[in-house]
Amino acid sequence: MRLMVAAALLCAPLAHSKPVPTPVATFVPTPAPTPEETVKVQQDRVSVQATNDISSCGDEWMPRDDVKIGQGTDTRPGFSTAVQKFCSAVNGQVVKPDGYVSLATEIFLNSGKAPTSYGIQGYVYFEVHNKESSDHTISLDSCKQYLLALSKDGGKCSGETNKDTKGGTWQVGNNGISYHALGTNVPPKQDAINKLFWGSAIGAQSVNRGSGAPLNPWPLDSLKNVKPTKCHSHNDYDNDIPIFTALSAGCIGIEADVWYFLGDVIIGHILPTLGRTLTVQYVQPLLAILNHNNGGSPGPIGVYPASPNQGITLLIDFKTSEAATLDTVNKALQPLRDAGYLSRVENGKFVEKQITVVASGYSSFDRINAGDGVPNRDIFYDAQVNSWSSKYTSLNAYYASANFKDDVGNPGSASAFTDDQKNKVRTHVANAHSAGLKVRYYDLPGEYMWESLADLGVDRLNADDLSNTARLPRL
Repeated sequence: MRLMVAAALLCAPLAHSKPVPTPVATFVPTPAPTPEETVKVQQDRVSVQATNDISSCGDEWMPRDDVKIGQGTDTRPGFSTAVQKFCSAVNGQVVKPDGYVSLATEIFLNSGKAPTSYGIQGYVYFEVHNKESSDHTISLDSCKQYLLALSKDGGKCSGETNKDTKGGTWQVGNNGISYHALGTNVPPKQDAINKLFWGSAIGAQSVNRGSGAPLNPWPLDSLKNVKPTKCHSHNDYDNDIPIFTALSAGCIGIEADVWYFLGDVIIGHILPTLGRTLTVQYVQPLLAILNHNNGGSPGPIGVYPASPNQGITLLIDFKTSEAATLDTVNKALQPLRDAGYLSRVENGKFVEKQITVVASGYSSFDRINAGDGVPNRDIFYDAQVNSWSSKYTSLNAYYASANFKDDVGNPGSASAFTDDQKNKVRTHVANAHSAGLKVRYYDLPGEYMWESLADLGVDRLNADDLSNTARLPRL
């Protein structure tokens, strides 16, 4: 009964109910935007797409600020100094559409390590590339703002521990203007070192390890602020850039292995590299550097203008024992001899010049001592300091060398260097110095031995990783 009543109530019409009309949508046309509004929308879209930020980082680490190396005895330029130099040079310059302006300048490269003790002089390539359809005028403040952002604390191209940067690229606008700063150890092939270069991007040289100079053109002014130190560039021809890397580190000893082959002396360690002669890889570059430092012709200044009286040693390690090896080396040195750059014996005395040539390996002491094949007495012997003889004097020898591991020992660290081993070194140094010779050890246990050896009077520190020489005091 209750269900029937409920059903009847649900089916009964509601009192006073009226039909509800369905609403009808009314279309109101939107007015067309004004030209001013259209421009505003376009500008808003561009601002959303704009980069105005770092787009990429480089590969080579550079200290942000100038850095003191060599235990505080030298200062090398950092990224901020280089940026100031570039931005000052381009201030007010106008870069045309699709145009470039570039400059390369010297900078210290620290490979992401502590720059006070590790690094070497290299370059930073700066560039402004205008990819827009209108001119771009560079201002000093904007240039510095963009480039210094690459080294800002906490930035993606910055290193917090060593306060360094990889450099990189800052994009202005919607990829319209690019500001680049990229480090490298190789000088540019264009004439762009410390001067503006227009029209295209600059690129690194291809280092020549064959029948030509290691670099062409040679960056003759890039070494003018480098101060020398006691390093000896072991197997120099294996470095990134023969001669140049050693001089960038400030080394005063450079080593080249030679083979007598097909009538010439060829560079190589295990085997000679055909076409890679002592003349083209070492003699001609050294002659060019010295002539340049002396105003274009022979003079008294050495390879380091910052220390003009400092000479260097060219150690030539003979890999062949034929008599023709010495004769051919002597002939190859003639351009340096003619210019008066070679140390020599004169009137019974040693006369030191910009380069002292030392013959090692299979060279003949008897021939050098007698002047046989060396009529100018300007090639000196690498004496054996471990088997000392009174026959060695400053008139026939210059270096006094030994294999450290074989003749002294093999300490696993500087702290493991024993008193007995130190006494052996003291004896070697005393004997060599009494004859006026310079002590050098090869096959060191590690470059951690340098400071201990220098304290004992060792004159040349064998170096394979030339960036390590940053910790050595300058002379």
